[in-house]
Amino acid sequence: MLTTANIAHAAKRVALLIGNSAYATPEMSLRNPANDVDALGHALRDLGFVVAKTTDQDAAGMETALKAFGAAAEGAEMAVFFYAGHGVQIGGENHLIGTEFSGSDVAALRQSSITMARVRDTISRAGPEIGIVLLDACRNNPFAERGLVEQGLVRAKGGAGLLIAYATDPGNVAYDGTGENSVFTSGLLDHIATPGLDTRLMLGRVRQQVVMQTGGRQIPWVEEAVLSEHAFAPALPDDAPDDATASELARWRSIASSVDPGDFNAYLRDYPNGLFASIAHDRLERLSVNAPTVRPAPAGTLLASADPQRMAAALAALGLIDAGRARAVQRDLAPALDGYRRHISDDDISAEALYRDAAQVSMFLAATTLQRLRTDLVALRSVERTLAIAEDALAQIAEIAETNADALPVLRQAHNDVYDIHRSRGIILRRLDESRSYYDEVLNRAVLFFPPDATIAWVGGDDRFRDLQPAEHPMTEDAALFLAHVAQADDSKKGSYQWLADLLPQE
Repeated sequence: MLTTANIAHAAKRVALLIGNSAYATPEMSLRNPANDVDALGHALRDLGFVVAKTTDQDAAGMETALKAFGAAAEGAEMAVFFYAGHGVQIGGENHLIGTEFSGSDVAALRQSSITMARVRDTISRAGPEIGIVLLDACRNNPFAERGLVEQGLVRAKGGAGLLIAYATDPGNVAYDGTGENSVFTSGLLDHIATPGLDTRLMLGRVRQQVVMQTGGRQIPWVEEAVLSEHAFAPALPDDAPDDATASELARWRSIASSVDPGDFNAYLRDYPNGLFASIAHDRLERLSVNAPTVRPAPAGTLLASADPQRMAAALAALGLIDAGRARAVQRDLAPALDGYRRHISDDDISAEALYRDAAQVSMFLAATTLQRLRTDLVALRSVERTLAIAEDALAQIAEIAETNADALPVLRQAHNDVYDIHRSRGIILRRLDESRSYYDEVLNRAVLFFPPDATIAWVGGDDRFRDLQPAEHPMTEDAALFLAHVAQADDSKKGSYQWLADLLPQE
């Protein structure tokens, strides 16, 4: 615990890493938590963190480390708590199990653990700019097998400024890994030092990697209430690789919820044949009609009987209200509804027609994004395989060059080749960042308003949206996949990329 004492003198960035491998009950012992703590500790120190790491602690030891962490995290820029080991849910609360546990009942489990509520409260009281909890728990354990507890951890929301990342989705187990580190921690190590990458996008890459490496058997998920951007590693000048598709995706995401016609005109000027050009034209048509001096009665009548939040989500999907207005009220919706009525040239509008039109646009957006995701996931797998081969060759050439100067030119070229492959990988990852995040936004919004009778026949099935008709069969297939994701979605899955498993490249 000597390293834990040093954390009290931390300045801006602090981290507490706990890894429990050697449990008193032999059948509970794990191979990688201690390795995970060592590897992540090195990575965080390189990023300017003052790190306290401790392994194989009982409940009292974890509590002592947590108290020191809470004192150090007061007013910090970033405070990170990482736990690897056994974790269980008991009565709706998550417990991180100390190594002393050797009992056989729930009472002993409680006494040998600290709760996630205790961790959250410690960080909340400290008040860092952002608190990050990384739980590589949920390891397969005998507790669930004996019926003492339910399998895995339970979803638990944090407070403002707190992000909680779980190694796997509720009720499932995380893999300890076949190498030196767990699958989840390996993902963290691969992406945490990416310059300038927002924490939420970084964890999106981790989730994507874990899903791909486990064939969808393990799906990490995130609960967060973080408003501003926070990166583990500072951005470098001109660090982002130049890629037209990535830039277009980023541009579209930045204006997708806009109600300013100028944003869509500028997008079309720069990307006249872009992925979302037809939607941009449609948004301009909807936003082009001047507001009337008197609000027509039909909109007011419709509002009186409608669910404001459901209607707000549908209007946001149509680009008639800013999607950032999560708490829209009726008076905010009336102007947007009037704009919708005028666009369709129909005084007698209905909620059913609105939801159908919004579903149609959402299906087109989702199918377009799914096609981009599918293509880039195949490309990522191919590039990563090439990178693994190139890095192995580089290591062999470097070994030869130690005793043979003639190999130095080949070594330099091999370094350049590996650099180019890394750069190509970075471009693909950046595109995937934008596509993943945008698809998740479209999906989470659609869940709020989608009609239960929605069908893929709606894509391009209305003359009102003649520009949105699918050009090829894969569009229809991906629209059907989106409908399945909407049907399967519920609040307990929000924050995971469970849908990503349906896009995994075939071997």
